[in-house]
Amino acid sequence: MGIGNTIRRIGFWAIDTFKGGHIKMHYQDVAQIMESPFSEKAVNRRNEILNELLEHSIKTVPFYSRYVQVHFNQFPVIKKDLILDNFDDFKSHKFLTKSLYKVATSGSTGIPFFLFMNRNKRNRNTADTLFFFNKVGYNIGQRLYYLRLWKGEHKNALNRLLQNIIKVDISKMNDEIINALLKELQKDKSSKAIIGIASSFDTLCDYLDKNNSENKDFNIKSFVAISEALDPYTKKSIKKYFKAPVVSRYSTEEQGIIAQQEINDNDTFKINWASYIIEIFDLKKDTKAELGEIGRIVVTDLFNYSMPLIRYDTGDIGVMELLDNELVLTKIEGRKLDLIYDTKNRLVSSYGIYPIMKIYYHLIKQYQFIQVGQKEYVIKLNLYGAFDYKKELVKSFKYLLGNDAEINIEFVDEIPVLSSGKRKKVMNTFNQS
Repeated sequence: MGIGNTIRRIGFWAIDTFKGGHIKMHYQDVAQIMESPFSEKAVNRRNEILNELLEHSIKTVPFYSRYVQVHFNQFPVIKKDLILDNFDDFKSHKFLTKSLYKVATSGSTGIPFFLFMNRNKRNRNTADTLFFFNKVGYNIGQRLYYLRLWKGEHKNALNRLLQNIIKVDISKMNDEIINALLKELQKDKSSKAIIGIASSFDTLCDYLDKNNSENKDFNIKSFVAISEALDPYTKKSIKKYFKAPVVSRYSTEEQGIIAQQEINDNDTFKINWASYIIEIFDLKKDTKAELGEIGRIVVTDLFNYSMPLIRYDTGDIGVMELLDNELVLTKIEGRKLDLIYDTKNRLVSSYGIYPIMKIYYHLIKQYQFIQVGQKEYVIKLNLYGAFDYKKELVKSFKYLLGNDAEINIEFVDEIPVLSSGKRKKVMNTFNQS
């Protein structure tokens, strides 16, 4: 670590010490639990935290006041619409007059959503962030390039300086912007990491493919993809061009880091058991799914006391399995609303779509696959030039979805991004219910 990075790291922890050392205490707690999350010591600590949260919620939060002497497993699964319809009932009266932090989602599920966090929860999130960055070789004070939409978003200037964050706005990620970013990355000889919305990594790698770029030493410790599923082809491209590992992180704006892949194991997500209880529920019923079954990801945030969310349905789906005596997520498919079904109404993994489209990566700038009816699908293509493979593309998707699938191909000039900066590759606008 260079001297400037060392000064930043020391400065960050000095300010934390001056304010009471809360982030450091949380960091140590996270590290101890995550070292062996299912050891007797870690389980007891997690149960202690959970019981404190439940007691606080029952005593101070109107919605939970009815659950006196109710076991955690009997608490209801809650969804965004329930919270929005009863917003004040989810606020703890102990925090009504205190300074809180507002966090908001972009509404990619169709329901814009926000809630409040208390300071201790924010400190826990910071500790989680430092811990999970450390797992991929990045330490506080080193250069961090952050690729996302930054319109209206800003960090405290001092924090940004101490954390050495370089903001990269992806709202206009054209060839000129990408070329300038690559030159800056190559010029910057310091040890660094890159975090960004997964589709921004797709765009970056597509540019490198298109320009037949050579792999160079950028001194990048790791890439962390957020907000969307990372295309397997993009993972390979990052390793090829940047000689750096890449992991996916599963997090939500309203809660924080829920799980993250490890550098040497890109097939599973290590769950943040230090700060959350994660459960997988049936896709349609409020009953637990079996291990290995796909279901809804339900999260209990152990540290937000201002607006406790106990058994909160994130709207995402995934699979949990027991591997090496630890419960991990082996799949995170994204939004339940955007699940794709074949013509027999059987679930199709979005990962089955990526390999088909990547055959034509040299011809396609952007694409979007949409299920619009029980047997009707639309593929939107933004092309570099001509595309003479419509029959082959339709044939591949009929093989995946069924011979009776009706597949229409539309040529467009742009695939629009959501307000969050995400550009959905897979969508479902057909109401399965």
